[in-house]
Amino acid sequence: MKKKFTEKVLIADAEMRMCESLSALLNNSGYEVETACDGERALSLINQNNFDLVITDINLPKVNGLELLRRIKSIDKEAMVIIMSGFGSLDTALQVIENGAYYYFLKPIDFKNLERVVKKGLEKRKLDLERASSLRELNQKNEELNKRIEELNALYQAGMSLSSTDTLDVLLSNILSLSAKVIGARTGSVMLLDSSEKFLTIKSAIGLSKEVVESTKLEMGKSIAGYVAEKGQPLLVEDVEIDQRFKRVSREKYETKSLLSVPLKVKDKVLGVINLNNKLSGEAFNSRDLKLISTFASQVAIAIDDAYNFEQSRKRITQLSVLHQIAAQLSNLDDFEGISRFIFEQLRRIIPIDFSIWFDWDEKNQRIKLSSLQGLGDQISALEIPILDLDIFDREKLSKKIKKKLESEAVISKRCRFYSFPILAEGAFHGILCAGNLNDQALTREEEEIIFIIGSQASSIYERQRAILNATRLVTMGNMMSEITHDLKKPLTSLKGVIQILKEGKSEIKQKELMNILDEEINRASELVRELADFSNPGKYQLERRSVLPVLEKTLKLLETDIKNNRIKVTREYQEGLPPVYINDNELLEALVNVTLNAIQSMQKGGDLKVELSRYYNEQREESYIKIDITDKGTGIPKENLNKIFDRYFTTKEGGSGLGLPIVERIIKAHNGFCEVDSQLKKGTKFSIYIPCS
Repeated sequence: MKKKFTEKVLIADAEMRMCESLSALLNNSGYEVETACDGERALSLINQNNFDLVITDINLPKVNGLELLRRIKSIDKEAMVIIMSGFGSLDTALQVIENGAYYYFLKPIDFKNLERVVKKGLEKRKLDLERASSLRELNQKNEELNKRIEELNALYQAGMSLSSTDTLDVLLSNILSLSAKVIGARTGSVMLLDSSEKFLTIKSAIGLSKEVVESTKLEMGKSIAGYVAEKGQPLLVEDVEIDQRFKRVSREKYETKSLLSVPLKVKDKVLGVINLNNKLSGEAFNSRDLKLISTFASQVAIAIDDAYNFEQSRKRITQLSVLHQIAAQLSNLDDFEGISRFIFEQLRRIIPIDFSIWFDWDEKNQRIKLSSLQGLGDQISALEIPILDLDIFDREKLSKKIKKKLESEAVISKRCRFYSFPILAEGAFHGILCAGNLNDQALTREEEEIIFIIGSQASSIYERQRAILNATRLVTMGNMMSEITHDLKKPLTSLKGVIQILKEGKSEIKQKELMNILDEEINRASELVRELADFSNPGKYQLERRSVLPVLEKTLKLLETDIKNNRIKVTREYQEGLPPVYINDNELLEALVNVTLNAIQSMQKGGDLKVELSRYYNEQREESYIKIDITDKGTGIPKENLNKIFDRYFTTKEGGSGLGLPIVERIIKAHNGFCEVDSQLKKGTKFSIYIPCS
């Protein structure tokens, strides 16, 4: 009984008799045989059937045997092809072998030899197929083994990461990267419940845009993640578009239909969820994927809980450290700008704020006035907001009104998170501290409480410092009143002397001259009495925290005509970022007009006037000042007169009263400041005014 073969053989030859002879031979040997008389027919049969061996003549019509060999090898590199030729040559033999033919026969064919070669070729083909199948199976097993190793390695790395990572952000990022890599997901996220335990927000993500991460806020029970968080059970969705629970929201959110969502639980408490979707292979997730990610989740939840508790402890330590530094340093700061800047720098170490804005309370006009600004540059120097109709303790309405005003002034954007804190110190309302961030990040109740306490503490310390400042100013003004009273003695003495002369009637001085002396001394006495009355008026030198720059610019505006008529070129040099100081606008304006007008009048034939504004630290006094320099290139002051320019009634001007610079000096003294003059004859004069920052 002949052995039955299942191998299929194709014979291609232009001669039908050759096809029939070879077909009969191979049929008798138990092979299934097909024949073709041209190359196109042979290719058609090859595309329709899976032949184990092809025997072809090299000279075929339409597609020759060599080209047929190439086509077969392009389909199956291991295909068995035997080439026959009636016109053999070395070159043809080389081409046949180079193109992968199994054997090359010259016609006429030795049938027995052909039958032997076919048998060996088919045996080789069978062994090749078995080897390829075994190799594929081995590769598949290796892939599965490598995957298992990767999963175990990922679990090991996860464990190492959990034990070595001390920050929550890094921990979440590491775990998400590992889980996405092992599962083979393109997109994933870790979502945690917020402090209210009502909403899920994304804390770490892969494959999601920044806008999606920042804007996503899911309510418990809503959407897939919310559903998993509420149920506390892992979820495998094979086809989200047919799942009755979620199909309504699937099309816009998922590239692929399958996804995983697993809760992060510690005991019975759900902390959040891990989500994975868009599998790289395009296949659906399976139960093994779910089991693996659930293993991850059980480790992650414990680590998150530990990391969160650790972060909270570290945060409280940092908070205590910052609070201690603030309490220790506040009393050492001597100006409100320094206090507010220091508090802002310290607060941003422990609270996510990008800016702070301080407003003083103007009780008389029932409005708040901008006092200090940090973190927003110098977009605005003056701002007042009436709050007469608002309850200062209704923080929500207060914040809305202030924020709306700041938005209209382009100080902040609508997207920023904004908070307002009424500042209360020693039982009184002193102003409002506003703070916030540019990325709309909410502050916790604890963080809000810290800002409120520190703001009120700073205000209390500052109010005490301001009380000391006012006491110092009162002492200064008392001394100045004593000076004025002393100066008043001179005209009174002169008046008394003239009156005595008139009574005796023995003077050789003409009566008209005596009356002129009386008139001059009475005017001097009146001027001194007016000054004395000014200093005794509580509101006359009422100081407010303001920028010096507007007053300086107003001075130049008032003297614009004099500057133009004298053909004077004005140069301005103003340092940026100067803090506001305590000034009386009207009194400082009078002083600056006096000084600037003197400079203009010293340059009758034209010249240069330089106006400078800067911050200056006086090492001798150990205090910071705002310095105003008025420099001219005029006639200058003789050296012998420099020490007399602040003396009352001293003047070198024809028709001058000698009161201008003494009044300037007293105005600046009332601001707790001082004046300096540097001058060279025929070269010019530099007049400097110093106003303390504290």
